[in-house]
Amino acid sequence: MNFKRKALTAAVAAAALSTGAAQAGTWTATSGLPLYATEFFGTNNTTELTPTTAVYTMASGVAQGAAVIDITLAGGTWGTALTAGSLVYANGGNAGTNTISLVSGGTTTESTAQFRVAQGITGTVNDTFTLTYTITGADALATATTTAGPTLAFTITDILGAVDTAGTATAVAGSIEGVTISANSGSTDEIDVTNGSSVFTNTTGTTTTVFDLGDVTVTDNTGAANGVDANDVTAAFTLNATQAGVEGGSIVITGDFAAALAFSTSDTLGDTITTTNDGVVLSNCLAGNTNATTLTADTATFTLSAANVQAIGTTNSGTCNFTMNVDGTTLLTPSTYTATASIDYTTAGLVDEAFTGAMTTTAKNGSSVPIPLLLNPDGAYDNFVRITNGGTVTGKVFVTLTNDSGESATGTLLESLAAGNSADLISVAELVTAVQASDATFTVGTGKLRASIEGEFAGIAVQNVSVSTDGTTFFTF
Repeated sequence: MNFKRKALTAAVAAAALSTGAAQAGTWTATSGLPLYATEFFGTNNTTELTPTTAVYTMASGVAQGAAVIDITLAGGTWGTALTAGSLVYANGGNAGTNTISLVSGGTTTESTAQFRVAQGITGTVNDTFTLTYTITGADALATATTTAGPTLAFTITDILGAVDTAGTATAVAGSIEGVTISANSGSTDEIDVTNGSSVFTNTTGTTTTVFDLGDVTVTDNTGAANGVDANDVTAAFTLNATQAGVEGGSIVITGDFAAALAFSTSDTLGDTITTTNDGVVLSNCLAGNTNATTLTADTATFTLSAANVQAIGTTNSGTCNFTMNVDGTTLLTPSTYTATASIDYTTAGLVDEAFTGAMTTTAKNGSSVPIPLLLNPDGAYDNFVRITNGGTVTGKVFVTLTNDSGESATGTLLESLAAGNSADLISVAELVTAVQASDATFTVGTGKLRASIEGEFAGIAVQNVSVSTDGTTFFTF
């Protein structure tokens, strides 16, 4: 009998602890999602985040007695170790005292924490529990996100179960890229087939040896807060400042630079110096124009110092324009230009910037057909081409021949070919004569030839015809 009386007493006391159980309390895991720079979450980073405090507002208060609060962090571990003082209870003014103890978890290698609340005050509606904490190991923030960052969840229970509705896991930190890089195409100038495909022309028909490759833009997104360090908790991520110290960087453009490699401003003085790399020039984002650091037939490299990177991020909206200068004689071929940009940070654990994007693509102001094989005009077989204008306008036809030694020359083949018309059969010997009229040094040599037939119109078509030695049959290839 005595046993039953004690059990009943315990049950009544426990029921008193759970007054208002399963009420709709409010879990505010963050008062506003702080955004951190993605760059701070590289391999082996030690970035420590300070999100806003997390607050649980009770629907009915806490009865005198004992309760247990479990807080679960996902997507990271506690930064600075939690203590009993990390969780603070605020009540509506009732007299009494309460004690909060950290009974498990809360260390820098853990992601859970359990607190025991010895409640000496009768709680009221809208009483709050507030957690102040930091986070490390939030590696998911290495990719910009407002939903996949670390989350925090809350529960409060007593011996009978839930005292109030659980606070579901909610994201408490997000990230944005501290620095973004982009590329854009430039002008619509085209390779001018009427000038031997060695210069460019614009929509008004004006020829030029200068081509707009496009631009690369570096944007310093100042909305991303720094990770915590001893000196700076909330300052914005800024290139080459505090935690974003820059070692240097580069912008590399790939494409056909054969004609730019042959160019030099010194050419106007009558010499052939081409070591200044002024065939590709950067402008707008640094003081004055800057020539490529190195220039090859297919790559233009601009090596950037830390000061250069910082200047680019803060000058003229961070946009660097790139111009290609050509010598006006070297054959231009259609090419796609691509920019690869990088920024290297000095601080370990930061993610270096890396970007690749398309710039301007060069194209010809007409149509062309490549012919991979033409027979030697002095050989045993007669070889001809038949050219058709499949477009809607009349235009000239040009031919570029290349011998087996890689030497090329371009000449005018037909002064005019009307829309819808086809030319007579033209022998390889006539093609050679056409290019030699422009470049008398060109020779066939002892081998065969390659050709490109170009028209000042769309839809050019070319057939390659060869006749047998007895003149009775022919074939195309």
